[in-house]
Formats: sequence, C-alpha cells, structure tokens
Amino acid sequence: MSNKDRSFHEAPEKAGGEGWLYSEQQQKLCHFKPDTATVHAQWVAIRTYSYVPPRPPEPMTRRRMLRHNAVEAWETMQKTGWRRCPPPVR
Repeated sequence: MSNKDRSFHEAPEKAGGEGWLYSEQQQKLCHFKPDTATVHAQWVAIRTYSYVPPRPPEPMTRRRMLRHNAVEAWETMQKTGWRRCPPPVR
C-alpha cells in the first residue's frame, strides 16, 4: 500500500484514548492525545493540521479539552464525515 493511500484506511483503536481523524472534504487532520491530568480533571490535547497527501501535515491549532468534551467532539466529528486514520508518515 502506498503512503498516499495509507491515510484513508481506518486505524486500529489505540489504547489510552489517543487517535487520529481525517476529513478529506476539509483536508484537515486532527490528533487527540491524553494530556496531563490534574487532581480535578482529565484533559485531552487536540491538535489540528492542514493535510493534503502526500505533503506532510502543517500544524494549525492546539488546544486542551476536558476528556468528556473531547469524547463528545470525537463522536460528533465522526458523524459529520471525519474518519479514523493512522498517524501520518513524516
């Protein structure tokens, strides 16, 4: 499988809540990764990239979100056409 095709196949679910979503329509890639937890909350770092294969992803934004909000965002994004994908090859 070529690197170009690799990003459009579903990735296996990764333990620990880390994952990647890709929107072909918006040409954006989104990385969800657990961030440092505090005594009061669990956080998830969400990084968004502009991504037009085969070029490497270009960082756009980074933000932190409470875990339950990140889970809701992940589910909403999948319902609106974003697909799971493996991390991009750098």
